[in-house]
Amino acid sequence: MNLTNFKIVLRLIKKQKLPSLLSIFVLTLGMTSFLLIFFYIQHEKNFDRLWKAPDQIFRLALKKTLPNGSKTTSATNYPGLCRVLADEIPEIECATGLWPDVVTAFTTEHFLKDARFYWSDANVFKVFNRPFIAGDATNPFPTIQSAVISEKAALTLFGQKDPLNEHFKLNEGWEFVVAGVFADIPENSHLKADILISRESLYYYITHFDNATSKLRLEPITGSLEPPSSSGRLWRNPQAYTYFRLKKNVKISSVSQKFPAIYKKYTSHLIEDGQKSAFILQPVKSIHANSDFEQEISPNTDSKTISALYIIAFLILVMSWIIFVNFQITQIIERAKEIGLKKVGGASSSGLLSQITLQSVMINAFSILLALGLFFALRGQLSRYVGINGQLPVHSIFLLRFIGLFIAGSFLSGIYPAFILISKRTQMLLSNRFAKNNDGFTLRRSLIVFQFAASIGLLIGTITIIRQVSFMKNKDVGLKIKQTAYSFTPMSLIKKEGATQKLVSYMNEINKLPGIKATTVSSCIPGKEISFHSNHIYPEGKPELKGDNFGILNIDHRFQEVFEPKLLAGKIFTEEDSPEGTKLAINRAACKTWGFPSPEAAVGKFVEVEVNDFLSIPKSTFQICGVIEDFHQESPRKKIEPLLLMHSYRWKYDVGYITTLFDGSALPDEMLSALKKEWEKFFPVDPFEIKFTNEKYQLQMSADKKLAGIFSVYTFLSVLLAVLGLFGLAANSIQKRTKEIGIRKVNGAKITEVMAMLNADFIKWVILSFVIAVPVAWYTMQKWLEKFASKTDMSWWIFVLAGLLTLGIALLTVSFQSYKAATRNPVESLKYE
Repeated sequence: MNLTNFKIVLRLIKKQKLPSLLSIFVLTLGMTSFLLIFFYIQHEKNFDRLWKAPDQIFRLALKKTLPNGSKTTSATNYPGLCRVLADEIPEIECATGLWPDVVTAFTTEHFLKDARFYWSDANVFKVFNRPFIAGDATNPFPTIQSAVISEKAALTLFGQKDPLNEHFKLNEGWEFVVAGVFADIPENSHLKADILISRESLYYYITHFDNATSKLRLEPITGSLEPPSSSGRLWRNPQAYTYFRLKKNVKISSVSQKFPAIYKKYTSHLIEDGQKSAFILQPVKSIHANSDFEQEISPNTDSKTISALYIIAFLILVMSWIIFVNFQITQIIERAKEIGLKKVGGASSSGLLSQITLQSVMINAFSILLALGLFFALRGQLSRYVGINGQLPVHSIFLLRFIGLFIAGSFLSGIYPAFILISKRTQMLLSNRFAKNNDGFTLRRSLIVFQFAASIGLLIGTITIIRQVSFMKNKDVGLKIKQTAYSFTPMSLIKKEGATQKLVSYMNEINKLPGIKATTVSSCIPGKEISFHSNHIYPEGKPELKGDNFGILNIDHRFQEVFEPKLLAGKIFTEEDSPEGTKLAINRAACKTWGFPSPEAAVGKFVEVEVNDFLSIPKSTFQICGVIEDFHQESPRKKIEPLLLMHSYRWKYDVGYITTLFDGSALPDEMLSALKKEWEKFFPVDPFEIKFTNEKYQLQMSADKKLAGIFSVYTFLSVLLAVLGLFGLAANSIQKRTKEIGIRKVNGAKITEVMAMLNADFIKWVILSFVIAVPVAWYTMQKWLEKFASKTDMSWWIFVLAGLLTLGIALLTVSFQSYKAATRNPVESLKYE
């Protein structure tokens, strides 16, 4: 390859301005789109690879099979498990457990509300190596009052001061000292933490903290403060996230077979109850992309979404190269005589091949440079779209890998059109009929079919995803949440005498404020998982119905007034009903589970209830006072579970939710000021913060909304690419039929007849694309919809709409070219030929 070839190619590109610019545009579009979507995929796939030897770190989730055969799977496990793993299985280097809690951390000047907090142990930094900015990672909890916090938490609580040995308090006033500060955990980890404190401290503070005086009684510690690892208390409810690290050169297969023996050894009391459990082994690297259990530590994506994005990325890139190949074939065929004359003049096949390929390589190289520039320009916007603070990092290996892919694709997409000419005999190249008989039209037509099939499939998928997201967003969840706002119950009231009365007094006062309709307090709000569960609940005298997992929602008498659930029979609670009484309400799902013929038939019946969760209720008899319609406590993606509503002021971690119903669609500043004033009057040491319930609820669907946005953009791009490809093919095809069109017009053919003739050939290939795309798209989207408990249907009109839109776009594209050809003076057409 010499300078002469380079100059020839530059002249050709300059001469063929429109085809060259279109090629650069298409390739740049395809490569940029491919880079952006793969960049996002890499971010999702690279979760939890930041830890030292991540292949050796695993989480143990729990699958429970209840006596009646129903199953639940949670990301949490029994708290005792992390304490026995290393002892029972020598191949395990260390294990740790993380118990979440709801806390507000505060100093005299600053606070950190709803911190990402865990009770843990010193092994946490052996399993998850995180560098310490201050303190000692090998001894993170030197005293019973020690705590370790993240850089971000340190900045929030102490500003620019050195946080080491500084004091802060939690909730009701438990005071701790900062013994260490660890580097913030990056965004690409499913595990994120602000504050970690030893479980030993938890048990110590429970027994040594005086709630009346808010003082800690310090005494010498002898032995472990935690219950024995075999205690039944630690093997009843899955409350802790359990992780372990394998020793070097140990294969996980040698460890997993030992888990059943551990379960059998420590949970005989559950086995006697008819409950079976199995530990689910999860490599830490796979959690974010493959785990969708109850009680997940953070929102995860799913493998089906990742697979769909892979397909879209390659479709867009392949479609851009297909269009480029089509453009190249058209231009090269026009150079057939030129190449033939060069061969007669003694030019070698390799020289001609390098010259033709050089043109392709130069166009692709320029496109690669433009694509990289656009990628870096748009990277920040992509980071913000997926909810990342700052910009997602770009690793050199990422860019080198894709530049290599683009170079290989560029070479292959350029060499094929060149071979069409180089492989032919010189006599054939010089023949006038070569361009008509050797233009690769059949292959190019097949490629157009592929492009439109991909576009139709993506269009069907996009419409379905947007419909599902809209369905979930607009679905009546069964509760009134759009004019409500919530806050945590005051942490300063935890374990304090008279706390309930003070809270009720506060709510009574704010109910008097203008614009406030009602206020309620509950153990959970819409958008959060139900706090309490039990499978020891059944109608009186029917213990055989025991086994179904029931959710338990603790509410007060104003729950009905604020959230307005539909009452099917009886009543919920009134002001006359005393808290912690013997009445409860149920939802329709519970009514069906117990086999009552109607909601009315359930009212007045008695049920046996026993709860051993964060809420403890010894076996007691309750009377059903009312039945309400099912409502979606969480996203419509999840199945509605049987639910008990109890009149109680007991909440998980002693933290409840105060929800206020107000007039209008927004909280005016004066109303916020009035709420804050009342709050500070009753709870001066607690920071005031209020959030909208509907916004919290909608956060559950953020991942699906992002997916719908991505599909919409890339569907538009695929249709645009298909149109450009069809435009080029139509122009070339109609140009070849110029003489035929002129003869038909001379013989009296109308413009509409000529257009119909030219359009018909292309329309049938679009219809073929539709036939290919529909079954594939239907199957794929049916599989995607399976993960939703409440879902829209795959209506026939979705397929018709996708087909008609594609057909209409194709008709407009082809008609533009066919109209120009049909309205041309036939004398000029025949003269042209």
